[in-house]
Amino acid sequence: MRLTNLTRANEIGANSYLLDFDGDGRIVLDAGMHPRLDGLEALPDFSLLPVDSVDAIFVSHAHHDHTGGLPVITREQPRARVFMSQGTYQLADPLLHNSIEIMLKQRLDKNILEYPLFTHKELGNQVARWQPCTLRRPLDLHGQPILGGEPLSFTFHDAGHILGSVGIEFNHRGQRVLYTGDVNFSDQTLMQAAVFPREKIDTLIIETTRGAHPTPPDFTRENVINRLAESILDIFDQGGAVLIPVFALGKTQEALTILHLLQKQGRLPRTPIFIGGLGRSFTQIYDKLSHVTPRAYPNLQLLPQMQPEIMDGRRARESRPKKGHIYLISSGMMTEKTLSNLFAQHFLPQKHYGIFFIGYCDPDSPAGRLRAAKPGEKVVINPLAGEQEVRCKLDYFDLTAHAKREDLLNYILEVNPRTCVLVHGDTPALEWFQHELQNRRPDMRVLIPTPGKEITL
Repeated sequence: MRLTNLTRANEIGANSYLLDFDGDGRIVLDAGMHPRLDGLEALPDFSLLPVDSVDAIFVSHAHHDHTGGLPVITREQPRARVFMSQGTYQLADPLLHNSIEIMLKQRLDKNILEYPLFTHKELGNQVARWQPCTLRRPLDLHGQPILGGEPLSFTFHDAGHILGSVGIEFNHRGQRVLYTGDVNFSDQTLMQAAVFPREKIDTLIIETTRGAHPTPPDFTRENVINRLAESILDIFDQGGAVLIPVFALGKTQEALTILHLLQKQGRLPRTPIFIGGLGRSFTQIYDKLSHVTPRAYPNLQLLPQMQPEIMDGRRARESRPKKGHIYLISSGMMTEKTLSNLFAQHFLPQKHYGIFFIGYCDPDSPAGRLRAAKPGEKVVINPLAGEQEVRCKLDYFDLTAHAKREDLLNYILEVNPRTCVLVHGDTPALEWFQHELQNRRPDMRVLIPTPGKEITL
């Protein structure tokens, strides 16, 4: 078996990896798009794949850095079947159609002539090639139940990251390979912890997102949520409002569940909560699949029971934040021209208002720059607005959907693979895992795959 890292750099970006099973199948794991790059440079390096040379494409989950390039590689690999979970099947379609609309706007705003990289019609035609698969059911590369004797099969396992996220296990002539995708080994509020194989994994390809972030010894999710509730009440007591920049997919639904439980327990008042239009679309899918996918509170229907108000672009431009309101709007990175970026410009000068971060912020994104700012400092989150003084309250609440680095390390040590391939992490994260594993398991082969270079596993 050989692996080629199709990403353009070892970082959290456009995830994609080729596995070549020596004549038994060539498959691609994920096909993302980099959140901070534009045009063709935002894609993985698909030029490393000859046209029509791939047998199957596997999508671990619907986040854009894992699915954004799927229509491009699907076009270039017309024979390849596309496998994903039922949740990803439902979520990826609206996500990719929304991506087309964003690219059309960026074509005009940034003069990116190659945009859009695919069209609504093309995407609609490609969905017919997607096959949703159930968990824990071994299938062959034709998507059929295995009968015995197949050289290569795959099985999906719940990854606990977002709705539909899976780790993908391959069985190749008695050798077991596991690609984790994005994983969480702890329960969130809505999503439950991953359920992964715990024995005889020969090759493990594992994400390392939080490798550079040690977990405090006294950390508990319950304590973080308690502090969030107290901080929201404090802002309300001062007559302010709260902005929580969130990803439309995953974070919006987790945050709604947290707020619902806090209100139900009487720890927060029932106050207007706003979400974005795309967040509503994804939440509808979470509600639709509540009884058929792993999650806590299967009877909780977020939209009917929470009744959040919808904040679209026009309403955002015409309105101002109001005291006692909570704004759960995207993007989580506060990218320019998104609702969270627009609202943050209104929040910054208001000392009784609060901007609370609850997930990953790329340090180079507007959210990352703002999160690093100190009170009284000036920050630029949108060049058109220029420098703004930070007068509002800024705070971070660690409610990440990614596994703690200690949990990832413990999983690696428990399954003790002969080969461990470290992916989906910035350089400090990758190097931390490599150092720890080399010290604790000197006989384990630990690899950080160089982009574009084939390695034999």
